[in-house]
Amino acid sequence: MKKWRVAVMGLGHWYSGFGLARSIGEYPRAELVAVADSVESHVQEFASTFGVQAYTDYESLLARDDIDIVHIAPPVCDMPRCVIMAAEAGKHMIMGKPMAMNLAQADAMVAAVQAAGVKCVCFQHSFCLRAMDLKRRLDAGEIGPVAVMHHAGRWSIAEDWPHSGKGGWFTDPKCVPGGSFIDEGIYIIELLRWLAGSDIVRVEGRTANLVHTELGVEDWGLATFTFANGIIATQEASWTINSPRKTGPSPKANSVRRLEVIGTRGEIIDDGLRLPALGVLAQGAEGWVFERPGGEYWSGAPTPPLLLDYLITCIEQSTEPMLTIHDARKAFGVAMAFYEAARTGSAVAPY
Repeated sequence: MKKWRVAVMGLGHWYSGFGLARSIGEYPRAELVAVADSVESHVQEFASTFGVQAYTDYESLLARDDIDIVHIAPPVCDMPRCVIMAAEAGKHMIMGKPMAMNLAQADAMVAAVQAAGVKCVCFQHSFCLRAMDLKRRLDAGEIGPVAVMHHAGRWSIAEDWPHSGKGGWFTDPKCVPGGSFIDEGIYIIELLRWLAGSDIVRVEGRTANLVHTELGVEDWGLATFTFANGIIATQEASWTINSPRKTGPSPKANSVRRLEVIGTRGEIIDDGLRLPALGVLAQGAEGWVFERPGGEYWSGAPTPPLLLDYLITCIEQSTEPMLTIHDARKAFGVAMAFYEAARTGSAVAPY
């Protein structure tokens, strides 16, 4: 069995880089061999922690012929350059989120990946991979045709490095296209589109700064989506959880990640950070059935490298990912339409 050689390209979104490194140690299909980032102290800390080669420029890492896959996680302003460089170097990739600062960059990234013929799995698709059983239930008609969906995601503000106590690039308008809504909410735009099995055709939105009033980006956003098949969805994405402290991440158990799917004959509620996590009122049922999936946020132990494992399977089987960079581009277009809708107070079609 081939052992795929993996490198982390950018430590802006250090959460995902460290998560991959922790999970890959006993994973039999791949090994982590290198990391690159422009901040030397960060790259040296990561490299010494996980025993990999360190680079302070992306070009040197991509020049290595023995690297098969790159996990791309720089600040968003550097994401387009990294993705295009990796594609041109012939590297398969896990692309970070959100994908770009603007629509033109996103389109250039899609074109580069398509031209190179490399496999690209997007980090924002991870929620869909974890929701395969929910999708199966909906497609099987367990609650009848879906009519409405609601998602609430309330988190603490991100830190730009472990224990830094500050948002840094996550909250800098020069480095990100928006605040909490696109940072946390891009996963859910993708998830709602996938669960609905339909494109979003109308976007309405509001933003505010409810807790972090000093930021140049929003810490709260609320959207209403209308899908081509008639489903209506609402989405709240915020950084309004600020306990026990405002200047660093709160425990995941203090946060909220709740999805409600309402069908014509029942409902499913997925409380992703609570146990039991899943409540199902199936059509014809006399009451709710509760299930206890997940729970990874409390263990502190690394989880298997879900996206990497999925990408390797796609490479080895010469199959396209279930969701591709084209889907990421659609979700990005929805997010950009949301900001326009919030700015103008009018409904906007996705870009």
